[in-house]
Amino acid sequence: MSKQASTPKILISNLIRPTNLQTGQFTGELKNKLEEMFGNKVYLVNSGRSAIYLGLKVLGVGQGDEVLVQAYTCNSVPNPVLWTGANPVYVDIEESTLNMDLTDLERKITSRAKVIIVQHTFGNPAKIKEILKIADRHKLRVIEDCAHSLGAGVDGRILGTFGDLAILSFGREKVISGLTGGALLVNDSALESEIDKETHTLKPLRKRNILKELANYFSWRILLRRISSKDWGMNFIRLLYQYDLFNVVTSKKELDGLRPNWYPSQMANIFAQIVLNEFPKIDSYNNHRKEIAETYFREIKNKDIKLLPKHLGVYLRVVGLHPKAHILLQEAHKNKLNFGNWYNSVIYPESVHLARLGYKSGSCPMAEKVARETVNLPNFLGMVDSEVKRVINFVNDFS
Repeated sequence: MSKQASTPKILISNLIRPTNLQTGQFTGELKNKLEEMFGNKVYLVNSGRSAIYLGLKVLGVGQGDEVLVQAYTCNSVPNPVLWTGANPVYVDIEESTLNMDLTDLERKITSRAKVIIVQHTFGNPAKIKEILKIADRHKLRVIEDCAHSLGAGVDGRILGTFGDLAILSFGREKVISGLTGGALLVNDSALESEIDKETHTLKPLRKRNILKELANYFSWRILLRRISSKDWGMNFIRLLYQYDLFNVVTSKKELDGLRPNWYPSQMANIFAQIVLNEFPKIDSYNNHRKEIAETYFREIKNKDIKLLPKHLGVYLRVVGLHPKAHILLQEAHKNKLNFGNWYNSVIYPESVHLARLGYKSGSCPMAEKVARETVNLPNFLGMVDSEVKRVINFVNDFS
């Protein structure tokens, strides 16, 4: 496989010869690459949420147990907790890092707690060493959620090697993307035999799901992103979302905390091939995003938007807080600026049924405040200096 191949070329070549969409050599090659990177055993699955679900199962999480997760997160974190029969307990966040508030974490640990899922939000490392001490005191297991933080580290040690287990995601808009896919990293070798049993029975990802992902990818590139800046275009895209005709990142079942029958599955060979093609670019992608972030830190002067402090991780998102975030996002959209809204709800997306996902309004006030004020400044791959300058001018002029 040529490292210069583009994602569209890989997809088209697989569609012309669709014999190895589900299984093939690339899953094994990706597994080896990840094991070399992290120094521990790796299991590939079809998504990050599948990895969390399997991780919780092998840690013995079940009916009536509690799993501590932070608010200001994606539904893909609490949903697997619910699928085991356990209850997610939401921990508030620090405004400055968007990561777990350790005081609130300790306050919410009960005798029913079994696991802490530690999210490194948008690539900013959580206080993982302090969390491990808390977990040790309370005899809890730790799963690191590294969906946003591939390539980041703490004190020279790569994130994903601190907890008992860790998960990666290769979904859309992650550090590198295979369109979809995930991995479970095992740092406690005593868990390997149980994980072997769980993963041995996994079925290949259905061809229907694979083809749906490919259709989504090409429809977005060819049509939908061209009309997304128009009101009628966004209404059309929302209609596709509503009937699961376009978006397969979050199915209708997941909005209510239910498990679709394709979770968990094996990682598809075609998506492993795309990840392998992206793998050598991890550092260059992270450096590109960081350079844009540093430009924003230097040149944005508008005091009404509070950029979160610099950090030593990776910048999957550059987050600013503004009291009228929804208006800022609307105006950016009108100006054809690709601002984002991760996360504009304590559990993303806004359309999730919060109560069914176990969230009680008011239980995490800082996360609720930050969600109302969140704006993602564009730092996408391929973004050039003139585009960065347009964003800076727009933000500095916004009032």
